[in-house]
Amino acid sequence: MYRNEFTAWYRRMSVVYGIGTWSVLGSLLYYSRTMAKSSVDQKDGSASEVPSELSERPKGFYVETVVTYKEDFVPNTEKILNYWKSWTGGPGTEP
Repeated sequence: MYRNEFTAWYRRMSVVYGIGTWSVLGSLLYYSRTMAKSSVDQKDGSASEVPSELSERPKGFYVETVVTYKEDFVPNTEKILNYWKSWTGGPGTEP
């Protein structure tokens, strides 16, 4: 009985592996063909060109990052660990 269960499991896993492998190979083939067609279209000049106004960066555009620190900040991981320790009886802060 053990041998029959093993062979059934082995066949199922072989089918799953085969489906996954053929899916990946099919996706790669499809992707490579669609990319080849799009590159041919761009070489022919049939693709619409981006206007020069959109390709330039807007003037005066910048990003500003503000970082604020709290005085008595406790990270969420520390809070979870302390909560877990309070339930399991391990050393930690008592509520």
